[in-house]
Amino acid sequence: MSRPPHPPAGALLIDVDVAAGRLTVTGRLDSRTVRALHSAVSDLLLTEQRRWVLDVAAVTVTDHTGLRAIGAAYRRLLRHDRRLTLSGASPDLERVLTRLRLDRHLLEERVPA
Repeated sequence: MSRPPHPPAGALLIDVDVAAGRLTVTGRLDSRTVRALHSAVSDLLLTEQRRWVLDVAAVTVTDHTGLRAIGAAYRRLLRHDRRLTLSGASPDLERVLTRLRLDRHLLEERVPA
């Protein structure tokens, strides 16, 4: 699977693959761009897909508003009997999610080597 092109500085691109149940987010997830994630989640709720993966490997910046948007997306989907898992989270993002006790809800389970 190829990555979407890099967005212009300060922008966010979201690629939705309904068949695979995957959202691929590229760019900045901050106060200026969280509406795009909210809109994409609204679109997901119109599908029959029950499990979604939010691929954040190409997210370059996530501020506290971006973190809140990820948590809000998780809660919205959960209220509609859907599941959201994060993929490709940076070590910094994983640490923050762990500190907020969201890691067990959002991060993919790691298989021991």
